[in-house]
Amino acid sequence: MAPKSAMPPLPVKVYSSATLYDRLIQLFLQICSVKPSPKPCYSGIFMEFGKFIWVQNGQSQLYTQGFFGKGDLSRSEPTWLKRTVEQNKNSLEEITVERRRKRRQKNSGDEVVADNVDTLTSAELLDATCHKDVEHFQLDLYEAFFLSYALNALSIIDPGNQSPLSIADCWSTFCKSNPAFHSHYVVYHFYRSLGWVPKTGSKFGVDFVLYQSGPSFRHADYGVVVIPLVNNKLEEPKSWDWLLRINRTCAQVKKTLILCYVTVPDDTSSFSNLDDYGIRQVIYKRWSPQKNRE
Repeated sequence: MAPKSAMPPLPVKVYSSATLYDRLIQLFLQICSVKPSPKPCYSGIFMEFGKFIWVQNGQSQLYTQGFFGKGDLSRSEPTWLKRTVEQNKNSLEEITVERRRKRRQKNSGDEVVADNVDTLTSAELLDATCHKDVEHFQLDLYEAFFLSYALNALSIIDPGNQSPLSIADCWSTFCKSNPAFHSHYVVYHFYRSLGWVPKTGSKFGVDFVLYQSGPSFRHADYGVVVIPLVNNKLEEPKSWDWLLRINRTCAQVKKTLILCYVTVPDDTSSFSNLDDYGIRQVIYKRWSPQKNRE
């Protein structure tokens, strides 16, 4: 379960003025305001070889306040140190039993199979790391750009000159690193704005999986496949065999398949053209004559 201090996922509820007078006052204050935009709370380094962002600070807040990112030694929430300490507590008795078994085998002349030298026990890991948390927190490119562009919460550092990248530089850099970034980010931004928590779905054969509240509460409900349309045509032809395989995989892990068609504009070189993208969703389900009688 998520900690009690965790904030609800996006979107954040915004105050909506009830009267025209309130709206005019709010608009006037926005126009007259000369207060500069606040600086991002978090910073991260773009790692080109792995196509992700290493976060330098605030990893726990990013995860608990929107379920952004993951630990590089964990499946989602960075809990490597906590898990290793718990394993060390629970495995002390098992280590003693294993040592006694090997000692008896050695004394009786039985062949003892050598352990893998690359495998360390939890106690050895804690000693090697001096009981410090060595886990890094990372964001994928879609999460990082959303935090930087949509929320102004993340500053992305260029590892070459150690200077912050502008939004335009991030867009061009990410598109260069991943040619499909622009179409996939539109889908990520779309579902994030609707309150869903999108996560990478590569292990299920899809582009994203959608969590209703977050990974800490329940499994993902939907698997999303992004299908770009250039000039109203598919970039890559899809076969019925491909569709059946994807749907069977989603059905086995109890997820509903969503085919998300993205209409790509002619100019994809700038993030200012995001409004020109179009999204059409198709839910694909297997029809069963025994279960679907309506």
